[in-house]
Amino acid sequence: MRIGLHYSFQVGPDESGHRVVERGLRDIAAADARGFSSVLFAEHHFLDDGWLPRPMLLASAAAAVTTRMRIGTDIVILALHHPVAVAEEAAVLDLMSGGRAILGVGLGWVEAEFDGFGVPYRRRARIYQESIGQVRRLLAGEVVDGDGHYTFRGARVRPLPVNPAGVPLWLGALEDPGVRRAAASGDAWVMPPGHSLDRLHRQLALFRADREAAGLPPVLEQPLRREGFVAETDERAWELFAPGLRHEYGTVYRPLHPTYPDDDSLDNLRRWADGRFLVGSPETVAADLRRYESELGVTECLVRFQLPGVSAEAVGDALDGFADTIALLDA
Repeated sequence: MRIGLHYSFQVGPDESGHRVVERGLRDIAAADARGFSSVLFAEHHFLDDGWLPRPMLLASAAAAVTTRMRIGTDIVILALHHPVAVAEEAAVLDLMSGGRAILGVGLGWVEAEFDGFGVPYRRRARIYQESIGQVRRLLAGEVVDGDGHYTFRGARVRPLPVNPAGVPLWLGALEDPGVRRAAASGDAWVMPPGHSLDRLHRQLALFRADREAAGLPPVLEQPLRREGFVAETDERAWELFAPGLRHEYGTVYRPLHPTYPDDDSLDNLRRWADGRFLVGSPETVAADLRRYESELGVTECLVRFQLPGVSAEAVGDALDGFADTIALLDA
């Protein structure tokens, strides 16, 4: 079981976006030497909390301050972008990082983002599916034409990625149709944050069955996204991380989680969050990760603990706590 990092670089009302990114890159450089396996960056647009919209730029910055961790995206909202540009950026990231790149892509669910980019929201699944195939072929060195939403002729990626097979293509998906798409088209399905363990069990069975029915081999990696926080005790971890969870799940992700409690006192939040997040002491979180490994076959957990409402000092402490958790898992 490996632990990677996940960043969206959202900014609280009393924070500076510059400082949040500066601290994040400093923490990523430190994590590279402390056993963390990867760092991936998310994409959203037009959000008041400053969620940074260009994950490839952040991935490039992370590649420059690390030597070992894998670097990439989770996710690029693929239908918003020209597939040739995405493939080129992924190839350059792979070159910059010496073959450490991961390209995570997804469908997207916020209609305003598609309006802002002039992409038809109701056609996004078709555009997404077209682009997945085009990006994969481009990263494998093929010459590709496009006749869908993005029309192009004779495109090819040069220079090619370090990896002869291209850059690993991870697909994020929340709902069953997306899970089935990931099974057919991806090198891995990134299991989403906020899903209950029961739901992950059911969707993972669907993912595996679809790959088998299509004659595809089992995936080599099974990543899982989780919001997470580690402190000296379970109670202290929940106390420090609760403001970030209230912001993210009570506001940003609220449309995806209608059962989120209206009264999100700490006790109610903990009851609702049971099985959804990784929060606690190093021993508690290590035990939860071992459960994910044994029950779901998770090979890597991508944790996010930098959220609005969580102080910079607490974020640094969480990084230390997850380093302690890595040591427990390696023992």
